[in-house]
Amino acid sequence: MNRLTFDELRLQPEDRVLEVGFGGGELLGWILGWILGATSGQVVGLDVSEAMVERARRRFSGEGRLRLFQGSVEAVPLPTASIDKACSVNNIYFWPDPEAGMAELARVIRPGGNLAICFEPAEELRKWPGHRFGFRVYSQDEVTSLMEAAGFGAIHAAFGTGRKPDRFLLLSGTRLGFNG
Repeated sequence: MNRLTFDELRLQPEDRVLEVGFGGGELLGWILGWILGATSGQVVGLDVSEAMVERARRRFSGEGRLRLFQGSVEAVPLPTASIDKACSVNNIYFWPDPEAGMAELARVIRPGGNLAICFEPAEELRKWPGHRFGFRVYSQDEVTSLMEAAGFGAIHAAFGTGRKPDRFLLLSGTRLGFNG
């Protein structure tokens, strides 16, 4: 999932990139490694878990182009249109208010910027007994609708496979403009 998302970001040397729900930090590390090899990009990580933020602070200490925040996707602590690209992997299931979260991502992503959301679609999550509780499951159409309602267009889908999940989905789209 992380590899597909990383490839979909198509990072550029001066990109300002946000990862929401970075957890253990694998994808965050890949993004940061790429950016550090580039000219002047910046990386921002946002996670609801204080423990994950502290773990990432230890893991990536001394990286001046990384900013880490503990908080929710519904209240990203960044200025409007300050991000070029944003991503979230295996995290949308836990957003308390997905409409507000998607609107907040649209607020911080500049027009023309990109969003990549990678997740296991409902039909995959339902295969695993552990996913019956505590997960809000989504279909491709539901996440596409959330993205469109927030102001993303040119949304396209890419599927991937792995050990578990059997099949996952990445939806990416371009920020069309401000919603007012």
